[in-house]
Amino acid sequence: MSKRYITNHELIDLLHNGKRLYVFGTGVDAEQVCESINIDSFINAFIDNKRFGAGNKFRKKDIISINQYQKSDNHVILIAAGRFYKEIEKQLEEIGYVAGQEFYVWDEWRLFHSDDVVEQYIEFLEKIWKPHKLLDRTNKVLIAFDNRCDLAAIKYGYCANFFAEKYNASIYGYFRFGANILNASPVVKRIYQAVNMVDLVDTSFVNSKEVEEITEKIWKSINSWSDWRQITLFGIHFGTTIIRDFLRTQIPDFDVRSQKMYEFLKKSVSTIVFWREYFETNSVKAVLLGDGVSWDGYIRDIAVSYKIPTYSVDGWNMSKMKLNYCHSESCMYYKKMWNQLTEYEKEVALEWSKKHIKMRIKGCSDEVSLMDKENFSFGEDIKESRILNDNNKIKVIICPHIFEEDCYHCGEQIFDDNYFSWLCHLGGLSDRTPEYEWYLKMHPSSSKRDFIIIDKLLKKYTNIKLIKDRVSPVQLKTEGAKFALSVCGTIGHEYPMIGIQVINAGKNPHENFDFNWNPKTKEEYDDLIFHLKDLKDKNDEIGLIQFYAMHYLVYDAKKFYVSDIFFEKDYLNFTRCEFLAIGKRAGVWMYQEYMENWSEEKHYSIFTALEKLFKELDSWEPDILYRSKQFKELCKR
Repeated sequence: MSKRYITNHELIDLLHNGKRLYVFGTGVDAEQVCESINIDSFINAFIDNKRFGAGNKFRKKDIISINQYQKSDNHVILIAAGRFYKEIEKQLEEIGYVAGQEFYVWDEWRLFHSDDVVEQYIEFLEKIWKPHKLLDRTNKVLIAFDNRCDLAAIKYGYCANFFAEKYNASIYGYFRFGANILNASPVVKRIYQAVNMVDLVDTSFVNSKEVEEITEKIWKSINSWSDWRQITLFGIHFGTTIIRDFLRTQIPDFDVRSQKMYEFLKKSVSTIVFWREYFETNSVKAVLLGDGVSWDGYIRDIAVSYKIPTYSVDGWNMSKMKLNYCHSESCMYYKKMWNQLTEYEKEVALEWSKKHIKMRIKGCSDEVSLMDKENFSFGEDIKESRILNDNNKIKVIICPHIFEEDCYHCGEQIFDDNYFSWLCHLGGLSDRTPEYEWYLKMHPSSSKRDFIIIDKLLKKYTNIKLIKDRVSPVQLKTEGAKFALSVCGTIGHEYPMIGIQVINAGKNPHENFDFNWNPKTKEEYDDLIFHLKDLKDKNDEIGLIQFYAMHYLVYDAKKFYVSDIFFEKDYLNFTRCEFLAIGKRAGVWMYQEYMENWSEEKHYSIFTALEKLFKELDSWEPDILYRSKQFKELCKR
């Protein structure tokens, strides 16, 4: 066993020797280690510097602070927090814990120690990319870096070198989510340097006095989520980006002026001050972000405001960035696009849509994303026991979104661009409407922080009853569910299929049709809620059929899916969650398979494809109808 870095096999040996485990971290890495070797029964608790607290749990175990940890010869700490491992190592060593004895760093993916496959992969990439290397150039291309075992470096390598050659620039990386570069995986850093990244940008050098002054000035005006939303710095609106960043990583407080909120504001201001100065003093010619949202939004909005070509590269889809970017903008033009179809195309689309809506209601998950297929609600069997109370009260189902995802994927929301603000408002409404029965159904794919946040909400608003997440909407309808509440979720087209009325709370893909309720202000929203008994059912059946056709068949949402450009096999572009959905796990085997499938012909064809790709990304507009390949093929029959 290495001194401090431990693989799954070594961890199993350790636990079978009688050790009880405390996992330091409650994020993706902690979940991955638990699921990869099924060690829940060996875990006493989880440790987290931010998410600890009375009643806070992760995988049904308590989340404690390091101060609550009881040192024992029988206990061992496992660090499973890749972006912060070095800081946690330092934290533990400063209070006297010994690496390799009292704590270890989980490293199944060889982020912190190498092996033969990793070394072969790095040597392979260096050989390919050495002819393209441009060092010591004044111009720069900025790319996203993260401590991950995947093939993201391949996509960044091609895209960054494309722009580096175009602008005679050197390539630099930024560590995603604001992580300190001291936490950067030495192995992944070598991989990125093999595709010609010069170095990572050190964000620790920031004008602390300026940060303090700006933070104090903003803090004086913060009294509500609406105030957070309005935050503007250097002429750029950052309020929504700050909220998006916060909700994706933190557990929100009911008090918007808590110490935790102040510290988060200060960290956000520090990020903004640093990157504004960076773009002011460096000749950055192109920016290649991760997913382009949440924390990435700080860099995105500064770069876009400087008119620097900025793109999101991570994941399946590539996009051109704009201020306050959201990825579902094209949905807002479905009605307009539908009217551009020929009569024959409409006929084909309607026939397909009617058939597939019936299939979806019966549990078919053909149009459901890979990660959500297993948890698809319409695939659930009807339970023998009732879920909802058997009475004549109006039954309202709150359907929260997933906090792990970006909270602004459709755009502006009534409740301060903020899922948590919306839920708190509903909690207040539930206290004022005892004539209704309020239920909350967790998203079927909820995980991690979702359960902590919702538990916190339900303890405050006791008129809301939690129901099972694995329950069919058909059963809810049968038992009397009349209304369902969402901000912008897919229930907006799923629930109306079976006659449940949906009220949204912000811009959403369905808003230009008439099968949902779409209030525009808080006042309109409340008026609907207070008068549910008077609402006449929305019954735009043809609009629902048109929407379903546009969303799942006609419009080419996969126009900029890029897996086939970079990889011979689609699954090499999978996220770890997508791998889990097909029963596989990310690992260094991906490096081996990439090398085996690489060819010089493919290498040069990618550069040709990128020229066309970036031109199309630059000219893309959300209101242009792009017909999908599947739809075109159907129309030929």
